[in-house]
Amino acid sequence: MSTTAASNEAKTADRDIVVRVTMRGRRLAVSWLDGRETLYPFIWLRDNCPCEACRDQKSGQRLSDILDLPAEVAPRRLDVSVTDNLVIEWEPDGHKSRYRTSWLAKHDLGASAWRRNEPKPWGAELGAELPRADWNEILGSPAGEREALIRFRDYGFVVIGAVPTSPGMVAEVGSRFGHVRVTNYGRIFDVVSKPTANNLAYTDRALSVHTDNPYRDPVPGVQLLHCLVADAPGGENILVDGFRAAEEMRRRDAAGFDLLTRLYVPFSFTDREADLRAHAPIISTDREGRVTEIRFNNRSADALDLPLEAIESWYTAYRNFAAILHETAGEVRVRLDPGELLMMANNRVLHGRTAFDTSVGRRHLQGCYVDRDGLDSRLRVLGRRGSRL
Repeated sequence: MSTTAASNEAKTADRDIVVRVTMRGRRLAVSWLDGRETLYPFIWLRDNCPCEACRDQKSGQRLSDILDLPAEVAPRRLDVSVTDNLVIEWEPDGHKSRYRTSWLAKHDLGASAWRRNEPKPWGAELGAELPRADWNEILGSPAGEREALIRFRDYGFVVIGAVPTSPGMVAEVGSRFGHVRVTNYGRIFDVVSKPTANNLAYTDRALSVHTDNPYRDPVPGVQLLHCLVADAPGGENILVDGFRAAEEMRRRDAAGFDLLTRLYVPFSFTDREADLRAHAPIISTDREGRVTEIRFNNRSADALDLPLEAIESWYTAYRNFAAILHETAGEVRVRLDPGELLMMANNRVLHGRTAFDTSVGRRHLQGCYVDRDGLDSRLRVLGRRGSRL
């Protein structure tokens, strides 16, 4: 074991060792060996009792309704004599709960930041060393598959090589990681230049960076594009880290950032078979203010229907954000060769392309969408199996 790995294991162990437990109002105060103190409300602990009476031991699902719990609960007795367990006997019903201290440490209610994996921001510098994976390694090794998904999680995209150039392979790759989502474009769509295209993506025109399908609710979480033919000159894929751009917008224009997160705007797509509409902010954030989603697609933006007094300010903010998204310092350019597949987080990575010349050669990509929750689940399952890889 490396020195760094040993040090990390020691830090993890320190997080799991309880040195003192006291009651503080309606909460339990737990002091840890690493010096932290965490607070757990009594009702939260009682609701999360892991015993056989409260949880199905196979599925982990609760066996009781919230109304089955006493309205007022408090510890009658605490026992931390066993170093890796905390046992609580509850008032008023005498129910006993046993919590592993490692579980308590994992659910530190005041320190969500250290538990999550923060995305790695990037710009043009990432072009020198793109996050890549190999399809054969993904198929042949759980460790290889997990590493590919970790790169995708961290950077929001990964280029997978050695994918056979057989039509339909894009859906096979998508099904490996999650569930392929059928849209009005079908289970698989062909990105080729068509004489009567219902979408500018199916022309040879350049496309500015955008997120796909902002007119859907929910938006497809992951997009895959698999290159089958790349004889036509041009057609470089342009990628931009929308999360990094949003943070830059927050830094440069805080008021504009606030408008883009608060005001919902309309998106739409219509053809003979579909009439899709959604209202959403350009930038979405969670309760901690972290950026969670970008919906930016000028081609699919409908007529703005905001209050009159907000229109000009919103357009100023929108233009400022668009300018950041189009800065070359934030762009990565990738020209896919046949057999390469680009997998992108559609809520984070904006993509576009340069024009290509169909009079000289062909360009044929196949694409599909995958729901993000299945891919995240796959990564967590592979992580649980880590000790057996």
